[in-house]
Amino acid sequence: MTTSRPEFLQGISPHHGEVVRNVLNREIRQKLAAKLDAMPSSETWYADIYAKAIYGPMVFRDQDLGIADTIKQLLPEYRILADLYLEKTPGDDGFPFHTDFDSIGFMERPEEMLTVWIPLTPVNEVGSGQLSIVMEEGAVRLSLIREANQLHSLLRVVDPTVPEHPPFQMTRQEHEYMERTKFTPSLDAGDALLFCNAFFHKSEGVAQGKRAAYIMRLVPKNAKFNRMRLLGLKKLGQNLAVVNELLEQYYPDALEP
Repeated sequence: MTTSRPEFLQGISPHHGEVVRNVLNREIRQKLAAKLDAMPSSETWYADIYAKAIYGPMVFRDQDLGIADTIKQLLPEYRILADLYLEKTPGDDGFPFHTDFDSIGFMERPEEMLTVWIPLTPVNEVGSGQLSIVMEEGAVRLSLIREANQLHSLLRVVDPTVPEHPPFQMTRQEHEYMERTKFTPSLDAGDALLFCNAFFHKSEGVAQGKRAAYIMRLVPKNAKFNRMRLLGLKKLGQNLAVVNELLEQYYPDALEP
C-alpha cells in the first residue's frame, strides 16, 4: 500500500508518512528482540496500556546492533534521541488517535521530531496491530492546536501562574474525518514507517499473535530544546534519562546540586 504525500507537509514535516523497506535485517531483529525480551517493563502508567512497554532502553547505542549507523545512512540530517519498545497481545483494541507530546514536548519546535516505527512482527493485515497516521491538512492543523494545548499544560507544571486553559477535545465529526482519511500501511518485520509525533496517529487492534514494535525518536542535528519544558517533564518524571541528559548538556545550571 502506498500513498502520495501532500505538498504542504514538505515545510512542516518532510518525512511524515514515508515507508522504508527492510531497515533492520533478520539478524539484527533477532539480536534486538533477544536484548529487549531480557529487559523488564518500564514502571510508568504507559506500561499499563501494553503487554510490555520499555521506555528508553537506549539499545540504539549498542554498537553490535549497528542501529545508529543504519539511521545515520538513512537520515543523515537527524540524530536518535530516545527509543522504546511496545508489545501488544490478542484482544488489544488499539489506541485511539493521539499525539505524543505529553511526555516528549521538550523541543522548541516539537513538530520537527521524527518517529521511526519498526515492527518486529509483520503488520500487514487487519487485526495485526498496524499503525495509522493522518496527513490531511485539516487534521494536521487540528493536531498542531492540540500540541499547543499540551505544551501550555506542561508550562503550567513549572509555573502555576500561567493561566489554565480548557482541555483539548475532539468532536465526533473530527474523529470520523480522521478515520476516513487515515493512512494504514502494510509493513513486514524490519520495515519502517516514518511520521511526525505532532500529527494524529493511532494503533489498530490485535486479533491474534503478538505485535512487537521498536520505535526511535529522532531530532534534527541542529534542534534546540526548551529549558522550561524540560524542567516540567523532569518534575513529572517523564523520560528522565533523556531529560536529564539534555538538561546536563544544554542547561547544567538547572540541575539540582
